Amino acid sequence: MDKAAAPVSPPRQDRVIHVISGSSEISGVSHAPAKKSTWNAKNGLEETKPKRVLLGTDEISFTAKEQEKVLTPHHDALVISLTVVNCLVKRILVGNGSSSNFIFQAEYKDLGLEEDALTRRITPLIGFSGEVKQTAGEITLPVYAERVNMSIKFLVVDCDSSYNMILGRPWIHGMGAVPSTLHQMVKFPTPWGIKAIRGDQEYSRSCYQTIL
Repeated sequence: MDKAAAPVSPPRQDRVIHVISGSSEISGVSHAPAKKSTWNAKNGLEETKPKRVLLGTDEISFTAKEQEKVLTPHHDALVISLTVVNCLVKRILVGNGSSSNFIFQAEYKDLGLEEDALTRRITPLIGFSGEVKQTAGEITLPVYAERVNMSIKFLVVDCDSSYNMILGRPWIHGMGAVPSTLHQMVKFPTPWGIKAIRGDQEYSRSCYQTIL
């Protein structure tokens, strides 16, 4: 993530778009290097080398006052809205149980992206019942979040979903973010202090009802 000295200006939003785990990588690297890294770690050979230094020194915490704004009791997923490719995209699930970032085919088309923009790298996804589905490819898109503009790789999936996108651990770790479903908020460090994005419980419950 490239965080310059000055905050990134919010990108233009041309449109508003309202409407599980699997990857060709393990922990952010391809399978062969990942297997080698696992072997090194087991044999005490792995060196601790941080991928990057997160800017900002403020601690991330959540307060009882912040929780007062949350509709309780609840078990709602964290669903947010972000600007992606100059569009305000709603119904984005922040899922720390997902090893990849996903964008669904319908949303891909709504963003006005062309088919030839896809990198045709097919990845098998395995569901809870063991069924296997292949991705349509990969694409890197700019995602803007509270002054931070970050290029994110998504796996494109051609299936029905109540969500438009899923931001998994690659986005969460890349941002240095801490999501809290309890507080319905995700926070992350920036050179301008800790920033927060609040979840939308109405969208979260609507997505859940659609799934049911």
